[in-house]
Amino acid sequence: MRNRVTILAITVLLPLTGAATLAAAGQAGADPQSPTVTVSGSVDDCDNGESPTKVTITTSKESKTDKRKTVAKNNEYSVTFKNISTKGRAATATVTCKGDSYTDDFTIKRPAGTSTTLDRDLEP
Repeated sequence: MRNRVTILAITVLLPLTGAATLAAAGQAGADPQSPTVTVSGSVDDCDNGESPTKVTITTSKESKTDKRKTVAKNNEYSVTFKNISTKGRAATATVTCKGDSYTDDFTIKRPAGTSTTLDRDLEP
């Protein structure tokens, strides 16, 4: 009899635990209404063959620079903006290398769903 009670209790509690876990995971996602957007991706070398030393992305409201070692070592960058409107913002990325640079124009938009990261590869 005790085994039946134990099995019944587990059978009742297990689905409730799973539902609570899924609800918590859904709440952990980013707010799609948030004006915070992280722009990241890969960055090509400059035309002179040099690796980039920094990436600066400028909008009408903000200018952010990534000059970490990962820019030169892995050709990867990441910058976070705090004030992206629901319509998006025009942006210009400036990739700086030793003795050379290039720009790439694009629009920063809030990603769909729960992501706050916009993937954007930069190239001359």
